[in-house]
Amino acid sequence: MFSLQSTPGRTAIVNEKELLFFSGYSYLGMNFVPEFKTLLQKGIDIYGVLFPSSRISNTALDLYLKTEEKLNDLTQLPFTILLPSGFTAGKAAVEIIDKNSCIFQSSFCHPAIRLGNNSSLSFSDWASDTVQTINQNIYQTPPVILSDSVNQLTAEVHDFSFLNEIHQNIICIIDDSHGIGLIGNDGSGIISNLPRKENIEYIISYSLSKALNIQAGAISCTKQYTADKIRKSTWYTAVTPPSPAMLFAFCNASGIYQQQRNHLNFLKKEFQILIDAKEGINFHPDLPVFVLPEEQDEDYFSKQGIIISSFAYPDPTGKKINRVVLNALHQIEDLQKLANAL
Repeated sequence: MFSLQSTPGRTAIVNEKELLFFSGYSYLGMNFVPEFKTLLQKGIDIYGVLFPSSRISNTALDLYLKTEEKLNDLTQLPFTILLPSGFTAGKAAVEIIDKNSCIFQSSFCHPAIRLGNNSSLSFSDWASDTVQTINQNIYQTPPVILSDSVNQLTAEVHDFSFLNEIHQNIICIIDDSHGIGLIGNDGSGIISNLPRKENIEYIISYSLSKALNIQAGAISCTKQYTADKIRKSTWYTAVTPPSPAMLFAFCNASGIYQQQRNHLNFLKKEFQILIDAKEGINFHPDLPVFVLPEEQDEDYFSKQGIIISSFAYPDPTGKKINRVVLNALHQIEDLQKLANAL
């Protein structure tokens, strides 16, 4: 356990010592990008830090609608509802499910969208079983599929091509918190990899904090009646909306996000080359996450002046998962030092 004295970026300060930081979820490193911080300050100058008013007030701030339109463009989906956090977005998404719906929940669902226990099957086995079960039955209401898009603990981007094999009407709710802004076309997230079929209604919930560095969440979806339901829920009507200063920065930072994403993609490829001959490291080419052998723990790396991600999840009493997480602030020499330690 490391006690940090400030927000980490490329490095972190621990006991007045600077260590290379390969942990956390600030994938694009926006906290330390000067142009982005300038936009945040401009947003504060225009809007202040907070707009403490319900979205259904008769004095609505037009910036929220502009942000939703921006997210429509990013996700390639026609309707978006902005919410205070990714957790709130997930809860709002699953709350509108018909109580009589048959639920098919994958092996990896964030608590925000989790309804009961996750499947004990692997993702591929669960997907195969889901296809078979849905196609062999008749449902009064569309069955609901629940899953995260990315398992950041095992460095997997889930393959949803199995949805092509389902012929009945279904609702697919996906938490894309670790995909949005990071993977897909121009950071569009998992939507770039999803089958687009008339029988599939998509409800994509996500946090904007992981890659995009915005303390907010959202739901993007394919059906207007779904968006209307969410806008009538207390998750939307009874909460304070996100900071307008942050949303102003988000709406004006497309070029900065792309710049950071390009650099992170470059770093990912370079690091994959550096560790090509090393065994026991698991990764997905689209993710800046590398799962390490169990014996290479945080104590080993701290002696090399490096902090990695090392904790047990979701069971805190289980085995620690040791991972390296790159961010767009890293430099080639940082990767070389990390590869040498490996």
